[in-house]
Amino acid sequence: MVTSATLTPNANFSFLLGRLGLDDAETQVETAQFPSPFDYGANAMLVVPSDTPAPNLDPVGHQRAVVGHVLDVAEASDGGLFVLCTSHRDVRALSGLLRDAAVAHGWPLLVHGEDGRDTLLKRFRQSGRAILVGTATFWEGVDVPGHALRGLVINKLPFRVPTEPMVSAQCDAIEARGGDPFMEYMLPHATLRLKQGVGRLIRTATDRGVIVLDDVRVVTKRYGRDLLDALPPAQRVLRPWAEAERRIIDFYAARAAETLSTP
Repeated sequence: MVTSATLTPNANFSFLLGRLGLDDAETQVETAQFPSPFDYGANAMLVVPSDTPAPNLDPVGHQRAVVGHVLDVAEASDGGLFVLCTSHRDVRALSGLLRDAAVAHGWPLLVHGEDGRDTLLKRFRQSGRAILVGTATFWEGVDVPGHALRGLVINKLPFRVPTEPMVSAQCDAIEARGGDPFMEYMLPHATLRLKQGVGRLIRTATDRGVIVLDDVRVVTKRYGRDLLDALPPAQRVLRPWAEAERRIIDFYAARAAETLSTP
């Protein structure tokens, strides 16, 4: 038996069954999907800034925008953020640019690679105001329920590197049989990884928070609709950052007001 919240990139199990070698006609496999118990529509907001430079076209401008967005969200939420990156290079670059501002605001900056994962998570939970910048190991298998984690910034879509030997071999095999490596391998992998990353935020029925997906390709590329449709049904804000930031500020202000009014 295999059970997970992120087994499928869409409404069926064909990608998983193919990866497990269980997609032949003679193999009988029972599958089932169940709705989430969490009210994403009320408790989560997914923001895609429409004016962020595309990371594949303007990496410097994109990085600058991501840093600004992290600081703006941290200002609205008073920290409590995961910044999920797709490479250790991005972790180092973003943490280097964030460090001085984080120190000035009193937000502990925790950086993947500067300590062990369990230690970083313990410090993150204890602080309640930290910003954690991490890559692969923080996209999945990490559970931080409650107020300590109340925002995510995902710096770019988590596509696999096509030149990695295993990825290249898989794509070559798909191409050799006449398939489309991007649609059959690269996109499903990115979809599952993105679902895993987004899934770090809402861990209980009372969790609330904002997810900023800083990759405009989800609205400019044809495949972007598939990626967005695979994500939980949070409120969607697909707007320029100045407008999106106002919505984020209002979201956290409403959460603070609710907290103060609770006996």
